[in-house]
Amino acid sequence: MSMFGKLADRLLAAVAPATEVDAACILLRRETVQVGYCAGTRVARYRYTYVYDNCADRVTYSCSA
Repeated sequence: MSMFGKLADRLLAAVAPATEVDAACILLRRETVQVGYCAGTRVARYRYTYVYDNCADRVTYSCSA
């Protein structure tokens, strides 16, 4: 097997499991809720909840604090 073939096989083995999991999750909706203000500023802080049909919900925030 050529060097490029081996490299392609290793890359596919590393990437394929992650893409299968992401592809299996179907986004139903994104919910946005204001949950206060960012630390040290008066900028509104938002919580984003991503709701999937067959995966766990994912929550992110608009500022780190």
